[in-house]
Amino acid sequence: MQAEPIAQKDRIYSIDIVRGLALFGILLVNLPGFIMYSEDVRMPIEAGIDAWIRLSYDLFIQTKFFGIFSFLFGLGFYIFMSRAEQRGQKVFRLFSRRLFAMFFIGVIHVILWFGDILTVYALLGFLLMPFYRRKSSTILVWAASLGGVYMLTQGVALVQTLNGQEVYPFIASLQSTMIPIFVMFLFGLYAGKRGLIAQIREHKPLLKRIAATTLVISLPIAAGIVWASGVGFGLKLEQANKILVDLSTLPMALCFIASLFLLLDREPARKVLQPFAYTGQMGLTTYLGQTVIMTILIPLFGITAMPLSSWLLLALPIYAFQLLVSWLWLKRFNRGPMEKLWRFLTYGRKKKSIPAIAN
Repeated sequence: MQAEPIAQKDRIYSIDIVRGLALFGILLVNLPGFIMYSEDVRMPIEAGIDAWIRLSYDLFIQTKFFGIFSFLFGLGFYIFMSRAEQRGQKVFRLFSRRLFAMFFIGVIHVILWFGDILTVYALLGFLLMPFYRRKSSTILVWAASLGGVYMLTQGVALVQTLNGQEVYPFIASLQSTMIPIFVMFLFGLYAGKRGLIAQIREHKPLLKRIAATTLVISLPIAAGIVWASGVGFGLKLEQANKILVDLSTLPMALCFIASLFLLLDREPARKVLQPFAYTGQMGLTTYLGQTVIMTILIPLFGITAMPLSSWLLLALPIYAFQLLVSWLWLKRFNRGPMEKLWRFLTYGRKKKSIPAIAN
């Protein structure tokens, strides 16, 4: 049977909306990084309104939206594999081609910007494949266990940092950002297997428990971030704050995910947030487009290190432009240009298909 991508009628648009929101958060986080990576400069000292913006970033944006994006990757993995399996295709071979294509695109992206995440996702995606045929309970145990180990090591590192001690090399090795990314992959795969997103109304009680539990876990960590940001400056406090932000990644990202999907089950909220679905549906194009836009704007306008408030003001028109372009593009085409390329690299040239006999 000829391989085919997901049809428009089969899309779950709440996923596109959440992905679009995550892409805006990623833009907010990445914008200052384009200057840091390209010019190796330090950002201005944050005071006044910029200090409040930084605190808001640390509490609600930094690492959380990459966590949401990672969850959606794991969820998308399940959707891709299950639908391909229903069509009788060799799912592991097909998804491997998809990952190789992502890695290839990511390598090209690295040439423009060192902060690429596609290559990391592609490599970790191969580790996700053995979990596809596992029970949902097994996947949950793995995700919770790896997440627990990561948070425990971050807690140990936090105590050592506050005590002025050097973090043990073994503990430092477990602070890798790849661990929470893979944990969120697994949570996304678990959600797909359980049908938590495809049948939200049937799983509302569970989603509410997830939102409430992760909120309770997040609150003391958030209090720690506020404390570390308010008591003064110093290398020790900067390191402690970074650890606290990393520590908040898993619980707060899960809280946002559960809350957003519950919110999107309400028609008024879905209508208000619907525009984000345009960039979400063109997620790869939007993500890479942000790099292209900044690669053009930095030399064109001589952009250099700026206060965080200026980066925030720059992010708004950039994302508004991407929303408009995505809306106009999708009025004529079913998928974005980079999605078309990714599809071609995954499925190959489309052939005229012969009607298949139903299984």
